[in-house]
Amino acid sequence: MKNFPFWPAKIVNPPAVKEKVSPTTKGPQKKKPSTYRKAQHYVFFFGSQNYAWISHENIVPHSEEMLNKPIKKKSGSYAKAIEEIVEASLAVVPKPKDEKKDNVENGDFCKITEIPPIKEDEFCKKPRLRIVRRDRPTKQQNDGEEMEKSSQKRNLPEEPTEELSQKKCQVSLPPDILSNTDNPATVIQPLVDQSRAAPECSELPPRPSLDLSKPTIPLKEYMKPTSKKIGFIGLGMMGQRIVKNLLHSGHDVSVWNRTPEKCKKFVDAGAKHLSTPADIVQNCDIIFCCISEPHASKSLVFGKCGILEGLEKCRFGTKEYVEMTSIDSRTSQGIAEVISQRGGKYLEAPIIGSLSAAEEGTLLIISAGNHDVFNSCETCFFAISKNSLYLSADVGNASNMNLIHSMLMSTSNAVMAEQMAVIDRHNIPKVKLLEVIQLDPIGCPLFSESGQAIVDQNFVTNTSLKYQQQNLNMALQLGSSFAQPLRLASAANELYKSAESLGYSEHDMSAVYIGARR
Repeated sequence: MKNFPFWPAKIVNPPAVKEKVSPTTKGPQKKKPSTYRKAQHYVFFFGSQNYAWISHENIVPHSEEMLNKPIKKKSGSYAKAIEEIVEASLAVVPKPKDEKKDNVENGDFCKITEIPPIKEDEFCKKPRLRIVRRDRPTKQQNDGEEMEKSSQKRNLPEEPTEELSQKKCQVSLPPDILSNTDNPATVIQPLVDQSRAAPECSELPPRPSLDLSKPTIPLKEYMKPTSKKIGFIGLGMMGQRIVKNLLHSGHDVSVWNRTPEKCKKFVDAGAKHLSTPADIVQNCDIIFCCISEPHASKSLVFGKCGILEGLEKCRFGTKEYVEMTSIDSRTSQGIAEVISQRGGKYLEAPIIGSLSAAEEGTLLIISAGNHDVFNSCETCFFAISKNSLYLSADVGNASNMNLIHSMLMSTSNAVMAEQMAVIDRHNIPKVKLLEVIQLDPIGCPLFSESGQAIVDQNFVTNTSLKYQQQNLNMALQLGSSFAQPLRLASAANELYKSAESLGYSEHDMSAVYIGARR
């Protein structure tokens, strides 16, 4: 299939066309037998259990290498597909004998195979329904009507023409081999390098539920928690881990989340659950907000039963609001202005770090705004971060610094992804690049963690690709506001968008590798 690697499959009978009632006669009217589009077969994919119409020239026989030496570093569905095609193949062809095989390491890039006539599998059961792949949207067929229209045009050839076979060979073979036409059924087929194939994008495995009964790592020596009541809004992946550390450090925490079900386990761990953001403001002294993006932050402040509504019912100057969401400076300044007008004190404190850093309490916090609020948050910041930095009283500075830092991190990660793609194209093990980087002063945890994820093809989220691209996009807007060219960041942003378009937005940011090698 277009944009996909070769995959173990077999030709099967197409789905039956439904009968329809004739307007002039009683009972169903059977359609005339028809053939399908020229040079297309209906194919069942092993492993993924999907069906599709595939062009005749894109169907090739499986090789002995694929049956006997499936590549180890593949997705589970591919490994399953190999097992299924081996099982199906042994029923109709002799088991391959052990013999010396050509491979890429020996310099043999092509393999000569004899193509048998392509026939439909007589033992295949007709599928009851068509299963659509999650990572590839397909056009819906209206009960076979479109299939019938296209099937009335041409007949299906039994074997590929000699001209088509020659055309396929010319891409990767020398002229002296192509000139051998003694056996027109012999096609010289390049080996498919499955190690360079992008892994099938599937849903991320469910993350284990956060255990609130005990700390993930041995507790550091916490300072005595503040006597002020803490309110926390937003129990996403980062927020949950921050609240866990606040609770284990002895703080009095009340929580609110748009999805109330997420609050239950925190209530069981000692937190209080309040019904609205306004209630959080009225019942707490310091209110932390850690949600997804700028629009959500504004909705929380200005919305019904939101932050401003809660401030109106409180004594002037008694409430402190800390914005931990990654937002642009203009949004932060707008929120600071209205909160100050209603008697609240504002501090922007965007967090920098991964999910594992949040769980271990080693985040980096950059702050700007009211310095009194920064001092009030000292014990909270100590519980959730390794370092907290106060920049200035000018709201917007911390937001800009966060986006600039994110731009550096995203661009560096994209460079690592491109290096891995180049190494892969040259058939050099990607792990060797990691070894070189670790021996050089350029080595750092970002390259080590991201590079290892690419080597393992394991993109389970630690730093979200979606939010990293969101921050990168805001950084580009920041540069545009000052007419500052950001050429490298713009190019990196395109790689992230490419990975998102392939279905990797919810994965780790190391999945930008998929966009780099596309």
